[in-house]
Amino acid sequence: MTVFRILLVLACCICLAGIVRRFSRRHKETAFAPAGHNHEKSSPSGRSFATALADILLLRRTARTSMYRWVMHTLILIGFTGLLVFHALDDIIGYPFIPGYESTLDPWQWLRNLFGGMALAGIVLAAARRMGNARLKTFSRRQDWLLLAVIGGIMISGFLLEASKIISPNVFNRMTESYFLPEDENDIPALQAFWSAHNGVIFTPPASTDATLIAKGEELSANNCNYCHSPTASAFLSRALATAIGPAAPALNAANADLGLWYLHIVLAFAALALMPYGKFLHPVATPVNLAVRGGSHSARPPLETTAARKVGLEACTRCGECSLHCSVAPAFAAIGNADILPSEKLVSLRGYATGTLSEHETDAFAEGSRICTECLRCTQICPSGINLQDLWLSSKKSLKHRELDGPNTTIRQCNAMQWAEVLSAQGKSRFEQIKGDGLADRAESFWGCVQCTTCTSVCPVVAVSEAPAKDLDLTPQQIMNLLRMGLKDQTLAARMVWSCTTCYKCQEHCPQNIQVADILFELRQIATERMKERKLTACPLPAATSGRFSAAPLPPETKKPEGGKA
Repeated sequence: MTVFRILLVLACCICLAGIVRRFSRRHKETAFAPAGHNHEKSSPSGRSFATALADILLLRRTARTSMYRWVMHTLILIGFTGLLVFHALDDIIGYPFIPGYESTLDPWQWLRNLFGGMALAGIVLAAARRMGNARLKTFSRRQDWLLLAVIGGIMISGFLLEASKIISPNVFNRMTESYFLPEDENDIPALQAFWSAHNGVIFTPPASTDATLIAKGEELSANNCNYCHSPTASAFLSRALATAIGPAAPALNAANADLGLWYLHIVLAFAALALMPYGKFLHPVATPVNLAVRGGSHSARPPLETTAARKVGLEACTRCGECSLHCSVAPAFAAIGNADILPSEKLVSLRGYATGTLSEHETDAFAEGSRICTECLRCTQICPSGINLQDLWLSSKKSLKHRELDGPNTTIRQCNAMQWAEVLSAQGKSRFEQIKGDGLADRAESFWGCVQCTTCTSVCPVVAVSEAPAKDLDLTPQQIMNLLRMGLKDQTLAARMVWSCTTCYKCQEHCPQNIQVADILFELRQIATERMKERKLTACPLPAATSGRFSAAPLPPETKKPEGGKA
């Protein structure tokens, strides 16, 4: 068995084992909420098929998000597919089905360079995009760079291999020994002279430049070589590269560089085959399958998916980063540092959560990222792979809630504000507070100007929709400011007003004293969250109160909503 066949069998075995392992892993039944029914009005099957085909072959979804990425992916798709059909699989496709096919004849030799150049240009554009976009570079993983390195390595080693064969006298000698029968002693020198002058072979010592000998070599080449070889000039990229490395030809030929590059080329190609079931390498297969499953759906609010469709969606991510670049809560990642806030990273963690491979710390990070998501639909609408991300987020959130991992917003409501004040004050400041130092809620100057005019309470939409703010919200914004003035910060941390605030900033915008009311409420919520996170509080450690939540004063008469509905 040849080295080529040994490596091929090994790569196929690794690939097959990876596919079996990846798709035989059972997703935990609790990882997703039960699949829903599709209530969306379906398109005719023919139209759905045509739409899906356009998404797969024409990359229409990618074109909608970025023309740069569309050009990049189109170059890679056409180039790599062309090389796969007319080069890698020529024993299966080219020779059996194309009459007179030879890889070294035109147009196939020219097409091979064209396809290789297209694929390499796409890889360069992809690498430039990741390196040139600071935000995208931040959350790029090793698998993103590995895929570019392997595919780029295949292209570059292929061009170097062909260039080294063009200049190699060893390759020329093997060809003449196998396929050429000289009739006199001048035939070989004549053929060498012609191939050196017109096809770029570099001999040591140099071949003759005698015009008569070259003319004889041209005749010999036409009668013996042209059936299988077109002029190497049609391999325009490889020939240009051969010219560039020409000065190093003697050393390359002495080292049998063509043989070394052949091994490098096939090892990289088989590495790509072996890695296909792992990480991002699967997306050339999984993404078209997902687009076909979606049937070309471009609905702004995609329907609920089946369990099988969800599993396909988890595997279809290309890690292009578009969802994270357009995520409405991406600024929270810069502030908190939890990568699972970003959709592309959260999808990786969701795959681990579904298979039960996340550690406790990773599960907590995934749960936090899920809670911060606002379900704005941006990621779903922009995803070029057609993944129904919205459904994945909603269903996994229900699963997290079932496991009591839905975060402090639910936990904080299990006890009243006074009970939480007792729990959170006993803990003292969290590491987050110690590192950050005094915040707005700690500095007396933040409240010096407050005159208790209740303007913040009057304009608050959360107070406006509450029939009994003292019961529903524990404290109003004005009362929270008053407690903070008295240094009772811990008593405000769990007030329902703090956790019901929508950060609409009306209170802050209307405050006649320019007090940063909304920023303070958000800071209080963050402080409570960090203290609960540090103690890993997923439930109130005290028995829930049977009545009352906070000894709050009733709303002043002037803050009550008048019958006319105007303040």
